[in-house]
Amino acid sequence: MKTKRIIFGLMACMMLLAVACEPNSTADEDELYEVGVEKSDISV
Repeated sequence: MKTKRIIFGLMACMMLLAVACEPNSTADEDELYEVGVEKSDISV
């Protein structure tokens, strides 16, 4: 019974680490929205 809890705990920790260490982050995608617009380019 105790070994099942230890194995389950280790698997849960490994899953959390695998999700946390993914290289895909939303900060990389925000780079697209940081581009400015010149006021002279806008025609009304």
